[in-house]
Amino acid sequence: MRYLPRRQRVCLRHGRRLLDADADQPLEHAHLRPLPEVVAAQRRWPDVARRASRAGVEPAQAFTLAHAVVARWWEQALYWEQEGVWPRRLHHLAGGNAGSPLEWWRIVGRDAATFPEVTAVARALLEPAMAEVTWRASGGMRPRARDAGDAFCHRLGERVGRTWLGPELAADHGSPLNDWKGAIVRARRHETGPPGWREDPWRLKRESSRPRWPASCASWRHKPSRAARGPGGRLR
Repeated sequence: MRYLPRRQRVCLRHGRRLLDADADQPLEHAHLRPLPEVVAAQRRWPDVARRASRAGVEPAQAFTLAHAVVARWWEQALYWEQEGVWPRRLHHLAGGNAGSPLEWWRIVGRDAATFPEVTAVARALLEPAMAEVTWRASGGMRPRARDAGDAFCHRLGERVGRTWLGPELAADHGSPLNDWKGAIVRARRHETGPPGWREDPWRLKRESSRPRWPASCASWRHKPSRAARGPGGRLR
């Protein structure tokens, strides 16, 4: 039996996603019919993989880095007052309302709920234009401190459909995204050296942990908004 990697677990035909294998995991699949954006992200992934190959990056590395970046956001999102996309998706994955087992669903449903953002981040980081924005935002050959107006962070926030996210990303100085940016900038500032001396910005230096949350995570406990409901209070 071959267990599919995370980047290939959405079944386009049946509209569901294979979940992680766990000894105490009663579910094998998450149903995605209410979440067409997750299925659409799986359709886009082969194009991202081809872009990675053309850029000399292993598709698995591109996915691993993007997944680590977004997994960190997933933990921080509990404190983001403007974040409404992921709670809505999580409730859908839970069949309408995550209710009391919210913490369990945050573990089980994370990868399905965040797959569109992982795909978007992987694609963005593969674009030479984004590397150029990173270089300019760093100050180029005259390094400067990053502030809330960091152009790269704002651009990446826009790419994942969150125009408000830029300052949040700029304030996070210990993320896998920071490692990628740092490697890009250092390679640009020191363009000569022995073969193989450069850092590989796609080699992840830290592993992402499973999602964590504080004792109180009220914004995620709310039921989906009225706009997300149809007749009779059913989720659309």
